[in-house]
Amino acid sequence: MLAVLPLKAFTSAKGRLDGFLEPPARAALSRAVAERVAAACIDAGHPLLVVTADAGVGAWAAHLGLEVAAEPAGGGLDGAAAAGAAEAQRRGRAWCIVHGDLPLLTPGLVARIARGVGPGTAVLAPSRHGGTNLLAAADPLAFAYGPCSFTRHLAAARHLERRVVVALGTALDLDTPDDLKAAAALPGGRWLRAYLT
Repeated sequence: MLAVLPLKAFTSAKGRLDGFLEPPARAALSRAVAERVAAACIDAGHPLLVVTADAGVGAWAAHLGLEVAAEPAGGGLDGAAAAGAAEAQRRGRAWCIVHGDLPLLTPGLVARIARGVGPGTAVLAPSRHGGTNLLAAADPLAFAYGPCSFTRHLAAARHLERRVVVALGTALDLDTPDDLKAAAALPGGRWLRAYLT
């Protein structure tokens, strides 16, 4: 399985934390969480492809030894996901689109999800607010990210056996100050407390 991590510029990420965290802290938090997501995928034994349109993110990923692909111009998250999935299929691999704001994602959870992916199956992990934080399959799928995307992705995968994963590591993303506080209060999120002081 090829893990695909679409990322926008760290300096523009986590806009809903604006006013709660200063811009440099928001960028540092976005970078730190993305690095943990990447490590969880790699430690689970899966190669990782960062898809981005931002040169700074590309340099960060290259510095970590990660493979980088350019996000298609104007494609947004759907385009980035499609590019990553197409690259996985070119390599004869299943693909897993994982978001870069999952501070509690673990290698064990990634490995469990990967075991459920194969021809004719799709694994979907919803966010707490109806989004899609992780989507994996071996077959082509139409991506439809945005508010309430989980319902659209379930429909897009109706031709496949759909396996839904509800787990803290994939459900809790960092969009709001309340999300950050909730994650920091959990054992796996203690490192986030540095961003609350």
